[in-house]
Amino acid sequence: MIELKEITWENFWQVIELKPSQSQMDNLPSNAVFMAQSYVNLKFSYPDACFALYKEAQPVGFTKVVYVPIGAEPYEFPEDTYMIDAYMIDANEQGKGYGRQGFHEVLRYIETKPFGESQTIKLACHDSNTIAIGIYKRAGFQETDQFVGREKRLRIYSKTMA
Repeated sequence: MIELKEITWENFWQVIELKPSQSQMDNLPSNAVFMAQSYVNLKFSYPDACFALYKEAQPVGFTKVVYVPIGAEPYEFPEDTYMIDAYMIDANEQGKGYGRQGFHEVLRYIETKPFGESQTIKLACHDSNTIAIGIYKRAGFQETDQFVGREKRLRIYSKTMA
């Protein structure tokens, strides 16, 4: 089973060293960049949380969840929403079911509404990442016609919370 664990000084460098597959690297900043963005979010009072995804005692992935207030940059969503800003499984750990299991744990965390009320969860994904899109769609996410990113290459997927 995959579990979410806080990033601490004990696991910081292990999480930094996690890398997606080569084909995913072009569409995904490093975990270090996501953690730096987390620091900037603090400055703008955007609540967020970064977690390592663990299989037993070994980190196998990383995620970052942000609470995005209505109209906040860079997304400018029409409602308060939880954004899965990062989700990755290390290239050496892919194909073992950890992506699906870990994503389920991220959704369970968000459904506790740790940062405030919202009825939606969103994420962004490149259209070429068909395996991830399959995981997201099986979890109830639907493709939208919205895009984000510097080059508008990442499509927004959305889910309404129960």
